[in-house]
Amino acid sequence: MAKVSVIIPCYNQGHYVLETLDSVLHQTYQNIEVVIVNDGSDDHYTLSILDQIDFKTVQIIHTSNQGLAAARNNGISQATGDFILPLDADDLIKPCYVEQAAAVLEKRLDVGIVYCRAQLFGALDTEWLLPPYSLKEMLQDNVIFCSAMFRKSDWEGVGGYDSGMIYGWEDYDFWLSLIELGREVYQIPEILFSYRVASDSMVRSKEKWQKVSMFKRIFERHQKMFTDNIEVWINTLLEVREKYYTSKLYLDTGNGLSDDGCVSRKVDGNSYEIQFSLPQCQGLEALRFDPVDCPVVLEIRKIILTTVQGESRDFTAYTSNCDFQLNGESFFATDDPFYFLHLTREELAILKTVTVRLGFKALGEEALARIVSEQHKQIQKITRQLKELETSGIIKAAGKACMPHENENVLQYFKRQLKPF
Repeated sequence: MAKVSVIIPCYNQGHYVLETLDSVLHQTYQNIEVVIVNDGSDDHYTLSILDQIDFKTVQIIHTSNQGLAAARNNGISQATGDFILPLDADDLIKPCYVEQAAAVLEKRLDVGIVYCRAQLFGALDTEWLLPPYSLKEMLQDNVIFCSAMFRKSDWEGVGGYDSGMIYGWEDYDFWLSLIELGREVYQIPEILFSYRVASDSMVRSKEKWQKVSMFKRIFERHQKMFTDNIEVWINTLLEVREKYYTSKLYLDTGNGLSDDGCVSRKVDGNSYEIQFSLPQCQGLEALRFDPVDCPVVLEIRKIILTTVQGESRDFTAYTSNCDFQLNGESFFATDDPFYFLHLTREELAILKTVTVRLGFKALGEEALARIVSEQHKQIQKITRQLKELETSGIIKAAGKACMPHENENVLQYFKRQLKPF
């Protein structure tokens, strides 16, 4: 039975690391060691939690803060297992994941990467629907999450994770290195891994320039692979790719609303639950929620506020700049749709998270087309009603009734008009 080393980098994640470790200690596979890498944590709670961990099969190594790639390398270098499974300190694995993944590597020498289907939990609760692995998909984006199992000998063969990937995607770069060795990829057709989606998730908060910097580094390190498959990129450029939008929660602390004081999330055109965790700030005066940064037709299904005490409630005291509402849907023709959340300062002072459940019905040009269409329908409806009234003679009769009678003075006219009231 091959030995498996589970590597858990930890930087100020004391609130989650015990739950993560527990998911490893309850594996059905017996020959496991755990290496926790304290990557320079400066949080006293995390340090106290790590000090309490005392298991025969668990070792903890302490380093300065060097980043995720270096932390994994530091842990793997100390590991004695034949197979390696990286696991972030806030994620979880199901009891049979190690057993099933190790079985594949032992049986199939051509396979170098084994992963499974995955579940998102935390701010989202749904299956993580990654595209099926293929070289074509992999050259466009990473479709293998970080907690896949591989051989330590392959890690040595490619020189480990690239510590220069300082803004993330170090796992993407590493998988491409193993694929360049000729290793096959295998996915276990079960959900055995749970990825925690936090409001401050590093992957979801990367800036565009950081992504450009990291992808440039990936391209430079795997130039031959990309060049040999250049048709993948040409086809991608010629295709219309799905657009991503930005949803924001603006926080006014007395200096007005600006991009410097907002929390952002990436969203697409599907129905969504968006959770914003409010940073600790003094004197919060107002909140504004911007669902997207383009014209939109949407339905707000629910807004949930959670306090620092953990109490949650539905919230309906909000107003928007929508052009009109119809059948529960709000229509925004502006590039800057927003909702103001009307809360007192006392309510804002104890607010921890804002969760918005909504459904996007149309975005961008499609939204503008729907708005024009609905307005055209309303104009047609009013026109029909006016014609019906004209045909029935009501308008003519009403106009005649409003005319002064013969020999009627102004005072008599107004008294007659006001008489019904």
